[in-house]
Amino acid sequence: MAISNEQAECLIHLKKKVLQNDNVLDNLTINQSFPFNLRLELVSDEDNDFSFLWEITQSTKNTIRISLHFQEDESKIGLVRVDYNSGHRNPEKAIESLPEKFIPYVGKCFSNEESHVHYHVDGYKTLAWAIPIEKSEMPIKEFIENDNNQKFASVIREFAKIINLETVLTINTMLL
Repeated sequence: MAISNEQAECLIHLKKKVLQNDNVLDNLTINQSFPFNLRLELVSDEDNDFSFLWEITQSTKNTIRISLHFQEDESKIGLVRVDYNSGHRNPEKAIESLPEKFIPYVGKCFSNEESHVHYHVDGYKTLAWAIPIEKSEMPIKEFIENDNNQKFASVIREFAKIINLETVLTINTMLL
């Protein structure tokens, strides 16, 4: 199954809730641990044809390397992913239908210190294209060594807004 860029945007903007043990949740409490790894199944009342997977991972070796990945579950097509402090290389060639916002970043190599946001782009492998996080709608632009657990919780909540998650998240942060 292939989807267009417009369809990917529509899927991101559908209202969603967490599905856990066949129950749709209005509220979810998450206990932060290290390393943080969480997989959530999401569903939409607006369109029952789709289910989604939201995965959050934190590196065991580099605590500030965090990835928030969102995909359509059945097709496994990635829709959006935020990577803090992780490297990536964009494709070297732009096809004619490449959205304008990616043109300045053709062939861009993000270093391990450059946070960026991946998007679905039709005609390329899933989430092949990224832009610097500074140019994205993600309001938290950096995650650095001295950031506290409250900022980590804020990153999760802000990404939840981007993917239009209606389940209210309560995050119990780690005590240091």
